[in-house]
Amino acid sequence: MSPLVIISSFLASAVEWVEAFTIVLAVGLFRGWRPAFAGTALAAVVLAAIVVALGTAVNSFPVADAQVIVGVFLLLFGLRWLHKAILRASGLKALHDEAEEFEATQRALSGEDRGREYWVALTTAFNGVLLEGVEVVLIVIALGGVGHRVGAAVGAAVALAAVIVLGVALRAPLTRIPENLMKASVGVMLTSFGAFFAGEGIGVRWWHSDLSIVLLVALFATLFVVFSALLRHPRQVRMPRLLAAIVTEIWGLVVGAGSLALAAIVAVLGAALLATRLSDARGWAALLLVGGIVAALVIAVAESRRSHVE
Repeated sequence: MSPLVIISSFLASAVEWVEAFTIVLAVGLFRGWRPAFAGTALAAVVLAAIVVALGTAVNSFPVADAQVIVGVFLLLFGLRWLHKAILRASGLKALHDEAEEFEATQRALSGEDRGREYWVALTTAFNGVLLEGVEVVLIVIALGGVGHRVGAAVGAAVALAAVIVLGVALRAPLTRIPENLMKASVGVMLTSFGAFFAGEGIGVRWWHSDLSIVLLVALFATLFVVFSALLRHPRQVRMPRLLAAIVTEIWGLVVGAGSLALAAIVAVLGAALLATRLSDARGWAALLLVGGIVAALVIAVAESRRSHVE
């Protein structure tokens, strides 16, 4: 089992399980544990069916195709988390507040008629667990779909157990967990795995085989720290105004504001084209892939900063 897969699965799952637990706890304390547990159980059944369906679908693809599909999914998912974590760490986006979500759930439940209390509470718990659980399932299937199923499943299961134990012990929302740091770590790891798997699927030759994942993790972790610091202190390091204006204008015209996903896919396609057309350039294709992903993240962060200022 790959330690990085286990850690990635654990952190990603823990973030989602914490949010699901907050909703179930609010339902249980405010409307009773019977609808809370019933909604959770129904959601678990649906999630199990999704696991079976998606696992079967991934198995039906050839290994290379599965690597591309899984890699692109992880890449897009990871970039979204990483981008948001950078904005939160820099203060451009508000931090997620579990206590506020707990109170919001209770306020929503308090406005219901007596005759509908049970079903509304059950539905609230069901929706909360299902929506957060779907993200866990997708991440676990993606990480496990390329030969790491046991590690991905272990990480998610341990995260669930840890959240339940902490939640039962505290009987309160888990507000002290450094959620944004966890989300940043997940974003870094998923982006790294996504780039690596997608690259392998399209024929990229990585410089140090599997060790390249560690190098990618170090790269994207460094970018998180650097971008967060630059956005907190934007006047200390600036692009030349003309260059910044040109880059952001091209980004808006070609890609569209905030369309990080499209830019990442373009990077994957460009690397694939280079790797398939020029077999001797597969090492350069790796540089093109990573460089394209980094460039997309850089411009997306710059665009977010500009939008915030304006």
